[in-house]
Amino acid sequence: MKPLKIIYWTRAGLGVIIGILCAVYVIFSVTSDLANIYTLLTGLSFAMLFYMSTYYIVKLKFFSRVEKQSKLMTQGIGIYFFAWLVSWTLIITLLMPSVAVNIYIGDTGRLAEGQEFWVAARNNAGQVVQNVTTASGVLTITLLPPDTYTFELGNTNQTQTLMVGWLQSLNVVFNVTQPSG
Repeated sequence: MKPLKIIYWTRAGLGVIIGILCAVYVIFSVTSDLANIYTLLTGLSFAMLFYMSTYYIVKLKFFSRVEKQSKLMTQGIGIYFFAWLVSWTLIITLLMPSVAVNIYIGDTGRLAEGQEFWVAARNNAGQVVQNVTTASGVLTITLLPPDTYTFELGNTNQTQTLMVGWLQSLNVVFNVTQPSG
């Protein structure tokens, strides 16, 4: 294989590896503020630092085998950052917890259908992270960063508090009174 192709595919593989390492960093260091800009900047800085270090490794191995020395720096830069971003995003998305919310009519075991409900998920700071409306009695809240959440069923003063962690699928059940009419 030609040296530039080796450099290209090596950087593509390294992009995936760095994406996985950035996901591990997020899992072990970020608790409730996944959307923080500093999380993105830390991951980007880590990816850039690692890419710069690959230049020196590539230079040692392929310096005399490549016609244009500038290709040692630029070859595979696009695929590296694309692979990094895709793998990081995919892994974090797959590991995010989800919470199924079921709204039943009293103790009948029947789902409340036709009546509109909203459910809010509040984090420890009291901020609404997600606010979802349903008329089917069943909804799923996904992409919640790990934290302790209070789930509120609108217009009923019912709340439930759950600790949500990585790789969890939880269930919240609310019982409401039979709608009049």
